Amino acid sequence: MKFGLALSGGATRGAAHIGALKAMAEEGMYPSWISGTSAGSMVAALYACGYNAQEMEEIAVSLNKSIYDTDYPGIFFGILQWILTGDTNWDGVMRGRKLESLMRKLTAEKYIWESRLPLAITSVDINTGRTVFFVSSKEKLRDDNDVLYIDDVHIYKAVRASIAIPVIFKPIVIQGMKLVDGGVTDNLPSDILRKMGADKVIGINLGYSGQRRDEISNILEIGSQTIDIMSYRMTKLKTTKADLVINPHIYDVGMLETHRIPELIERGYQAVKDNLYTIKRVINI
Repeated sequence: MKFGLALSGGATRGAAHIGALKAMAEEGMYPSWISGTSAGSMVAALYACGYNAQEMEEIAVSLNKSIYDTDYPGIFFGILQWILTGDTNWDGVMRGRKLESLMRKLTAEKYIWESRLPLAITSVDINTGRTVFFVSSKEKLRDDNDVLYIDDVHIYKAVRASIAIPVIFKPIVIQGMKLVDGGVTDNLPSDILRKMGADKVIGINLGYSGQRRDEISNILEIGSQTIDIMSYRMTKLKTTKADLVINPHIYDVGMLETHRIPELIERGYQAVKDNLYTIKRVINI
């Protein structure tokens, strides 16, 4: 049976999604719909553009923490402005340009409606709190006061919006909206897959699930942890929208620990292998 796959956010932990897709492919299981938030949006976007797990693994292991481009001048002048005026327009530690440039290259500047399979990427309008879904097709979807659907945007721009963790990454403006990380309102976008036509939905959740984590000592980890905790209860509610949620339990990995990407891929792979019986029962194979 065809199924949809929802990939949560998780910063560098998102590499585990690649391992999950790799394990599924070995069993002949390929999602027919895919969605993602934040780091999950990067993997979902590449998969929807035709990249297989092996190709994504090669890309991921080549990355290092320099991909996170800290805006040192912006930080300095933002602090100075605040000291002098009591106000500041500084809006993020990282520019996000390197990740945006990487996704622009990898997706060949395709529009989201050009994706090879149904795709949904989440973001949030920070000014209104409205969830924004970038989707490959709006055919079965209707806007309302809480949700807006957009299908005329470049994939790399949608991903850039979805990864904009507040305070850590600068927001991005698309169609007049200032957009931030989709995890603020929907860290595991499973319900959207049903609206797009999926009968069965599997979620891969890399977010916070109540574990204690020590040594959270820098602004990046604090910001990332804050979003994880904020989205925790919302994700618990939204997991009921999925038929099965797999949690690889990789919460011990920090945002900047890119040297652990091979380990993360393996742990995502093993999480799917450990749940094969249940997955096959859910999707009737």
